[in-house]
Amino acid sequence: MLIGELAEKTGTTVRMLRYYDQHGLLKPRRTESRYRVYDEADVERVRSVRCLISSGLNVRLVRLVLAHALGEEVDLPEDEAGCVPLLEMLQEELNSVEERIAGLQRSKDHLAKLVGDVEVKLAERRAALHGAGATA
Repeated sequence: MLIGELAEKTGTTVRMLRYYDQHGLLKPRRTESRYRVYDEADVERVRSVRCLISSGLNVRLVRLVLAHALGEEVDLPEDEAGCVPLLEMLQEELNSVEERIAGLQRSKDHLAKLVGDVEVKLAERRAALHGAGATA
């Protein structure tokens, strides 16, 4: 299938599929006229890529996770040679997500308290206005 059909089947854009290809997340065959050609396995691969990215992983980690899951070799740039093992990178990513969640929970708690405080003040004002109108 050509790139437009893959985009339609996966609910993504042609531009995003080209981006995945550029970063080594997809490896389409090429026709003599340089068109990208995909097969059914690429449909699942794109879905996996999208799921991993929506989980908060960056493209580099997605490439490593997919290679590990599919038993593929990954060519790392020289500046990444001898890098931290995949499990450690994923653990760091998980820790980072957990820290962001904790920060969001604190923000939520503060906002909930603020909403409660404002509701109390508004209720007091309404009661004061109602009380003042009843005595007049």
